Amino acid sequence: MEQADQLNGVEETPSYWGSIGIAGLIFAIITFILQIIMGYIQISGGSIWVTSISGAIICLIGAFGGMVAVWHYASEYNTTTTFGKGALIGFLTGVVIVVIGIILGKLWLLIDPDFQHKIIEASLDRAREMNVPDEQMGAMRANIESRTTIVKQLIWGIPVTGILNLLTGMLGVQLFAKEEEDY
Repeated sequence: MEQADQLNGVEETPSYWGSIGIAGLIFAIITFILQIIMGYIQISGGSIWVTSISGAIICLIGAFGGMVAVWHYASEYNTTTTFGKGALIGFLTGVVIVVIGIILGKLWLLIDPDFQHKIIEASLDRAREMNVPDEQMGAMRANIESRTTIVKQLIWGIPVTGILNLLTGMLGVQLFAKEEEDY
C-alpha cells in the first residue's frame, strides 16, 4: 500500500502522537513537581499571595507544552504543518498533561497520604487569618474538597490546560513549522 501511495505521489503524514506524549509527559512532571513544592510551602505557612501567584505561573509554564510538542513534531519529521493541526497537537498535549498530572497526584498520596488534607487545612488557616466569618468556612471547606475529585480536575483541567496549549501549539506552528512563503 505504501508503495502504491508513493507511486501516486501521495505522502503519508507522520503521526504526531509521539510528540504529544513526550511533551505532555515532560510538562506534566514539571508542573507536578512545582505544584508539590508550592503545596508544601503553603502547608508550612507560606503567604496565600505567593502560592496564588505561583499557581498562575505554574499554569503558564504548563501552557507551553503545546508549543514544545509542535516543535518536536516539526523537527523530528522535518515537516511543516497547519495552524489547525498545531492547535490539535497543542490541545491533545494539554489533555495528556492533565491526565498524567492527575495520575501523579494520586500516586503522591501513596507517599504522603495526608497531603490534600494538609493543603485544605492550610488554606482554611489562611482564611481564618483574613478574618473570614465562621459561616463561610464550611462552604470554603466544601468548595476546596470538591476540587480534589478526579472528575472536577478533568472538567476544569482539560478545557483550561487544553485551550492554553492549543494557543501555544499554534504559536509553535508560527515559530517552528510554518511553510515559508515565496514573495
